[in-house]
Amino acid sequence: MIDKIYLDVKEKYKDRYDRFLHILGVRDTAVMLAKRYHVDEKRAEIAALFHDYTKYDDKAYQMSFLTQEELKKYEGFEVMYHAISASRLLEQKYEIHDPEILSAIYNHVWGKPKMSLLDKIILIADKTEPSRNFLLVDELRKLSFESLDLAIIKYLEDYKLHVKNEGYNYPLEVDSIIQELKGV
Repeated sequence: MIDKIYLDVKEKYKDRYDRFLHILGVRDTAVMLAKRYHVDEKRAEIAALFHDYTKYDDKAYQMSFLTQEELKKYEGFEVMYHAISASRLLEQKYEIHDPEILSAIYNHVWGKPKMSLLDKIILIADKTEPSRNFLLVDELRKLSFESLDLAIIKYLEDYKLHVKNEGYNYPLEVDSIIQELKGV
């Protein structure tokens, strides 16, 4: 199954080699983190390979996978559409019904309360894979092998600051995720 998913992703992104390299970087980082945290590496690989599968698909196509409640909840946060649609498409196209794999894809943008280890691994692997280049990335890479929670807290706090500085809102859910990870 992993080979089939890999080949489909490779074919889909044959004209977006930069995105394909990102996906491979997420896969490699996720597998290393899975080893470090004793999480099933094959599950991490599947989630990583498929996490951005619908990223550049038409918005209407992405939206077709969302419920009315999700459309309302993520109004103004369309970045979530690709995560949700990719998780649903993986289930439909490959008949993968593993709730942890689906959740890790669905929640890779900024997480959710009560994340599993696989959720955390895919989220932070997406932000720290080798082609990423932003101010905190080296610190986050190191921190992710010491503590997933601390790496995600650091990332989300930086994300909030960046979004606010750009004049945008961030989902309030991010605050509750940070508080939960801090144990507050």
